[in-house]
Amino acid sequence: MLKINEARLLQDLHDLAQIGATPDGGVTRKAFSERDVEAREWLKQRILADQFKYHEDGAGNQSAILPSTDPQATQTLISGSHIDSVTNGGRFDGVLGILSALEVLRTLREAGLSRPVHLEAISFTDEEGHLLGEFGSLAFAGMLTPEKLANPRGGLKKLQEGMQRLGLSADSVASAKRDPASIAGYIELHVEQGARLEESNTDIGVVTAIVGIRSAWLTFHGRTAHAGTKPMHQRADALWGATDFMQQARQLIIDQFTPGVMNCGFIDAQPGSFNIVPAQVKLALEFRHRSEELLDEMQQQLFTLAQTAADQRNLTITIEPAINIPAAPMCETVITAIENAAESLDLKHKQLLSFAGHDAQTITQICPAAMIFVPSVDGISHNPKEYTKDQDVINGANTLLHTVLELIKRTSDE
Repeated sequence: MLKINEARLLQDLHDLAQIGATPDGGVTRKAFSERDVEAREWLKQRILADQFKYHEDGAGNQSAILPSTDPQATQTLISGSHIDSVTNGGRFDGVLGILSALEVLRTLREAGLSRPVHLEAISFTDEEGHLLGEFGSLAFAGMLTPEKLANPRGGLKKLQEGMQRLGLSADSVASAKRDPASIAGYIELHVEQGARLEESNTDIGVVTAIVGIRSAWLTFHGRTAHAGTKPMHQRADALWGATDFMQQARQLIIDQFTPGVMNCGFIDAQPGSFNIVPAQVKLALEFRHRSEELLDEMQQQLFTLAQTAADQRNLTITIEPAINIPAAPMCETVITAIENAAESLDLKHKQLLSFAGHDAQTITQICPAAMIFVPSVDGISHNPKEYTKDQDVINGANTLLHTVLELIKRTSDE
């Protein structure tokens, strides 16, 4: 059975981890930074040394291309991920996907197999969102609008400086858009960043959807009062209403929406004094699930619960929706190919939701796509202690290889 070159892949992972390495074993390679530029040059030289066609588009996405053996081929099967990191992050997040994709191209070329489609390994710019999340994949999909470019979360000036460092412009970014008809599919290998595979002693996670994310600002309005002289039963305490909601919302999600999740990550009580009853509390609410239908139901019940909590404490409430990222179901055809690949390698596999965002969440909007997860030790990620065992790295890369082979065969049969 065809397998990747294990030593070659593990060496690549080791070598790239040296760029931006931190003293405690992690990496800091934020997108558009000097370390990112250094890593991008390393990847370019690695691709050229392997004698693949190197391509860099107008959004800075870097690709290795293995042309089809059919001179009439018009479609490209793509796999990859990203090489940027968060501050003091891990050595596997993103990097595993692009370096495994590159190793798959090497393996298939060395095997001399016919390829009815072009094959491409791609590294997307700023997946982590140092300045503008999924910058590269959004541009690739034609979804990086002028409005998004003008309002990056990392600040417009910093984005402009970063784009200039990479030789990018608004016009070049627009040119990165791919024709969906030219893409046969997209597969992304990634570390799980959670503990579900490890806890279930499972080798491969088959991602069926990347969850949607919704958020809102909830503001509970009460009345200020002297905290010493106002009797407890007469208070319109906005903080009590907010805390009632948080506790009840937690139980609601556990009881009715598992494995969906919710979080209250920010709370601001005003006027903010030891001896004044809080008159206003602003609360950041976020919730995630696999489909728009479930998100709709979660939203309706959470907002109703917030209104009820306010009413019971003699408060009023305002609800301001914030970020809304749609759920991204993966393609059944690609899911099946991943499962068949894992079975052919005698690897235990299970279907999972991804509760973190990935470039595949964007790419699935324009072509068939799915993701492969491999275990993360103790579920740790975005942390120097992030670690995936060598055998799990190898299992993931071989699963990616055989997924590509299965999708190639499907293309040939069609």
